[in-house]
Order: sequence, then structure tokens, then C-alpha cells
Amino acid sequence: MNETPLEDQVHDALHRRADGVQRAPFDVTDVRTRARRIQRRRTATVVASVAAVLAIAVPVGVTMVGSAQRSDVPPAPQPPPAVASGTIRVDARSAPVEGGPGVPMINVVEPTYVDGDESIPLPEAYDSLVPYGDRWIATVNVEGDQTVQVLDADFQPVDGDGRPTTGLTVSADESRIAWAEYDGSRWVVVDRAADGSREDRRTELPPAPEDARVTTVGFVSDTEVLASRTDPVDYSLSTFVVDGSGASDLPGVVRPWAASAATGMAAGVTRVKADNSSCSAVVDARARTGEPLWSTCEHTLVSFSPDGAYVVGFANYLTGDGSPTLAILDAATGEEVIDFDLVGPRLGIRGIHEVAWEDDGSMLATLVSGSDQFVVRLGLDGTVERVDVDLSGVDPGVVPIKFAASQAGT
Repeated sequence: MNETPLEDQVHDALHRRADGVQRAPFDVTDVRTRARRIQRRRTATVVASVAAVLAIAVPVGVTMVGSAQRSDVPPAPQPPPAVASGTIRVDARSAPVEGGPGVPMINVVEPTYVDGDESIPLPEAYDSLVPYGDRWIATVNVEGDQTVQVLDADFQPVDGDGRPTTGLTVSADESRIAWAEYDGSRWVVVDRAADGSREDRRTELPPAPEDARVTTVGFVSDTEVLASRTDPVDYSLSTFVVDGSGASDLPGVVRPWAASAATGMAAGVTRVKADNSSCSAVVDARARTGEPLWSTCEHTLVSFSPDGAYVVGFANYLTGDGSPTLAILDAATGEEVIDFDLVGPRLGIRGIHEVAWEDDGSMLATLVSGSDQFVVRLGLDGTVERVDVDLSGVDPGVVPIKFAASQAGT
């Protein structure tokens, strides 16, 4: 079976590794202080999100002791975000420059963890990095292979050498972290509470070689994780859902991209056409039938908004240059709501590599435009802003910014 560019892309993504870098100097006390400040600020953000969407998950780090710390008056629900329509021009060169990112990012050229206005020097360029109480969970490049490790506040491993993995996935409310690890004979999907408040949900899959790689994609309920498995012979993918007790196949989706714990839906590629473009669908991952809620051959569906109301559509054919288009679609109907039109130099590459939602109303995107690179904030209300992160002088062939946990990207 000949691999399509989409399959090449899947294969490359599973084997992509961050380049090694020199250790950056940092002060341990300063790292601890700023990491805890980030954790406190993220807790406040999660509380606001819970009030807005009436979620039931307990936010990271929040504890209530005694009646004096509780309020009998529930917070007022927030109105849904304003939503624009039609075509919105995205010109990163002229967009107003606003504050730091609301989604943690890693600068792999100058190893740094960036969250809002906080910037923490890193000893190396981790593939992914997530706060775990007052510690961190990271995927670390060890001689070309990713391993999952728990690090202390000084970024020193606390649980040995780690196991092979394919990356970390974080829930929209940041209360759960999932990954797949290889134990020497089989892949195991781990679903961990980000505050360490419960035992891990571990789903052991049947014995298989390490090349039969398993990758976590997202969360479809309070207990279920969407994942994919790579066939080591032809690099085709199969999709399944785990819940700590076992795995159930999700038929019909040949390349899963995203899941929504708010609605139980999954989005992914359902077939690759002869011209190497693809078709995608939204399916009910909890029902496991694989029957599409709706389908499209105009977009690759890659990321749900935190409330599950919208889904991001990339181009239906993706390359190493990213997606030249980005649209917002109604996740329930497939109706296109906003078309973000990338504006840039007439000659040269224009493409989006990754997206990550900050909240129900805005997302971040890493954007290449000619020889320049940017991080832009795209609002459902039609606003376009440039995030205040310096990418000047970066080699055009290197995308220096990645989101710190699993997000939608090419």
C-alpha cells in the first residue's frame, strides 16, 4: 500500500523530535515561585470557565476548607461569546500587538515555558510540559526518543528514566492529563488528575511491538479518552476509546484529530481521496457507532472549542507548510461560521501550523507568512491580534513555538 501525503504526515508527526539545545541558566527559587504563580492564575481561569459553562470538574489546585470559604450564592452564568460571520482577514504584520498567550507555549529555540506574562527558562527543549501540582510532567527527548517523566520544581526527574511515549494531552479545563506509554511489551493509556487527587486510570492494551504506537487525542467524557494506534506495517491508524477498564473501537475515523468532553463528539479524517485531499466528519465517540453527525470534504476538522460548540477546519489537504486556510464551523451542523483569510506576501509560504483554544471565544495559532513567523489570537467575534512574543530573526525553516501540550497541528 502506497502512503499518501496525509499518511506521511501522520508518520512524521509520530516520529518528530525536538532538537537538543544547550542548558539555559535559571534560578531554582525563581522557577518554583513563578510555576506556582502560574498554577494559581490557571486555577482562577478554570473557576471562571466552570461558571460560564456550568462544568462539574474540580479545577486544579482548588480546595475548600470550612463554611467560611464557601458561598451559598452560585456565580452568575456568563453570556456566550459574540460570534462574527463571513470572511475575516488575518494580516499578522499589521494586527495590533496584545498581551501574552492564554495557552502555555514552549520556545524550542531559546528553551522557555511561556504562559501569559510569565516566562520560565528551561534546561532543555521539552516536547511537551504540563504543571502537575508543584511539579511538572514532561516528554523528554532521550537519544531521539520521547519519554514521559515527572519532574520536580527544578526540572529534575523524580521517577527514573521514564517510558517511551508519543506526547501529552490536557483537558480543556486543565484538570486531566493523558498519555500513552510503552512498558516493554504493550502500550498503556494513562489518565491522570492534574492535581494528583485520584489514582491513575490505566488501560492496558493487548501486547504489541513499540512501533504499533498509541497516541492520545482528547477526552470524550469525565472518564473516557480518545486515542489512535499506528499500524507499523503501512502506518494506517485505527481509533478507539479507553476508560480505565478496557478499549472500544471507534469505526469510520482513520485519523482522529480532536475530541470534546463537553459533548462526547470526536472529529477526524474518514477517508483520503485519490487526489490526496481528504474528507472529515464529526461522530459520537460515546456511542461508538462511527456514524457521522455530519461530514465535509472541504475541511480537515482539527479542534473543538472548550464548550464543544465550534470546530476548527483546516484545508482538506495538509502539507509540511501547514494549512493555508482556517475556518470556524458549527460543531452540531457543519455550517461554516467564519472564514479566516490569511493575508501575506504574494510570494512565499502562508500557513498555520498549530491552533489552541484559550477559551470559548478565542484561539491562538502559530502562523508562517513568507519569511516571518507569528503567534496570532483569533476571536470568534472577528478580532485578530498578534501575541506579544518575539520571533524576529528565526530561521524560516524552523517553527520555534509549540503549544506545551497536545493541540491541533500539522
